[in-house]
Amino acid sequence: MKKILIVEDDAMLVEIYEKKLTDAGFEVRICSNGALVKEEMLAWKPDLVLLDIVLPDKDGFEVLEDVKKESEIKDMPVYVFTNLSSKEDMERATELGAAGFLTKSNLTPSQLTEEIRKILDFKTSPSLSSSSSDVKVPEATSEGVRKKPNGYKVLIIEDEEIFIEMFGEKLKQEGFEVLAAKNGKWGLKEAEKGGFNCIILDMMMPAMDGFEAIQELRSNEKTKDTPIIILSNSALDSEVKKALELGANAYHIKTRITPGELTEEVKELIKEFS
Repeated sequence: MKKILIVEDDAMLVEIYEKKLTDAGFEVRICSNGALVKEEMLAWKPDLVLLDIVLPDKDGFEVLEDVKKESEIKDMPVYVFTNLSSKEDMERATELGAAGFLTKSNLTPSQLTEEIRKILDFKTSPSLSSSSSDVKVPEATSEGVRKKPNGYKVLIIEDEEIFIEMFGEKLKQEGFEVLAAKNGKWGLKEAEKGGFNCIILDMMMPAMDGFEAIQELRSNEKTKDTPIIILSNSALDSEVKKALELGANAYHIKTRITPGELTEEVKELIKEFS
């Protein structure tokens, strides 16, 4: 089993990437402090390191300098994994020995996993793939944390199973009925059936992008007044503006909003539009 060390201090991102990579068949460890990376690499000998630049105590560039001085680990592939993607940052990281540069906002968890497979020439296990276009959110492991059904129904249109699980599970714990669809066209078919109190919509999906989906939802009598929350991997001003103009009610970067925060916004929007 290939070993991946993720150097990242954002707890939300850590949870997402650790689960996705573990499910894909990798052994994963997390290091949230730059000062501890060298020792972790020496002790664990990872096959690949994903290194954020902005870290407490010691930044990614300093970590690269430390690694470069250690003969035992200096040849381990370290890929800078950050949103700091200026030419200067890339050049500096390369000079310090980084094997590559990956931009967080450009990669979904699935895309990151595929990039890692390519880097390590790691073969996909057939048992880990899924062809279902309609994914049911798993039941909670503990019924004790669930509230009674609140009578509201939420549709999640999202192709990343990890986000369906994370956001959907929290909604279910709060008493919502949740249905998920893994592409835009399937999601619209579900929405057409009516009865949803809120729709959570990914911007980048197979078959239909988020902008098209918003237009379709707002032109349909059954969904024209249903609150729509957009989740995206990026938030360019032009994209946010377009989505809101087309009729979305809120727009978030999916790795920057917690399941709890999203659930609270769903509650507020349903209350506002009821």
